[in-house]
Amino acid sequence: MELSEDDVVKALNAIVELELAGAVRYTQYSLMVFGHARIPITEWMREQAAESLAHATMAGEEVTGLGAQVSLGIGELVGTYHASVDDMMQEMLGHERAGVEHYQRLLALVEGRDVSLEEYARTMIRSETLHIASIEKMLRRRGDA
Repeated sequence: MELSEDDVVKALNAIVELELAGAVRYTQYSLMVFGHARIPITEWMREQAAESLAHATMAGEEVTGLGAQVSLGIGELVGTYHASVDDMMQEMLGHERAGVEHYQRLLALVEGRDVSLEEYARTMIRSETLHIASIEKMLRRRGDA
């Protein structure tokens, strides 16, 4: 089966937009954290923001490597002030799950057709899955199994 470069570019550009939105989202939320655990939480959020920006850059490089134009758009941004870090984390969990879905769509397009893009998609799925696991662990309470 032949690789549809147009579909791959659309999938990659959707990833660029999602990851850019993630960088903004994590940065905005890092500015909304207060309390005794502020420092480690804000540092973690800012690390995630930097990683999202790096992921957007990687996807954009794949787009331009295919000879196409990278999207100038950005995905959905934060629209709600949350009263707690847990609420922020729940929203971030949804964002990370959306990331896995985007990378899985890309994998479905390239699997068996482009080894490089296939490996890229698999690596990113693993990365996003680890982020989900980290957030889920942070949402647990002491004593939760």
